[in-house]
Amino acid sequence: MSIALKQLRKEAIIFCPLCDKDYRLSKMKVIENTGETALVHSHCPRCQGAVLSLLYTDFLGVTMMAVITDMNYDDTIRIKDSGMVKEDDVLEVYKKID
Repeated sequence: MSIALKQLRKEAIIFCPLCDKDYRLSKMKVIENTGETALVHSHCPRCQGAVLSLLYTDFLGVTMMAVITDMNYDDTIRIKDSGMVKEDDVLEVYKKID
């Protein structure tokens, strides 16, 4: 487990940006963990909103950046495991919506 996750698990209370409900970092599921960086998914027990968070440590300390999403944990794993998006994939989508 990354240092960022270890440090935050001890003391952080995370809140939902949609409804302000507090919940523990221990409820977050790790999607990917690479040393000092971790990508995690959290799901609000009150409003059912979801957040993807990037946690990392550097010389300034622990930083967390997050984005609200409608993806559940299984969606994030499926997308992570599907590989890189290629130019042809983007063109295919464009042709379908044009």
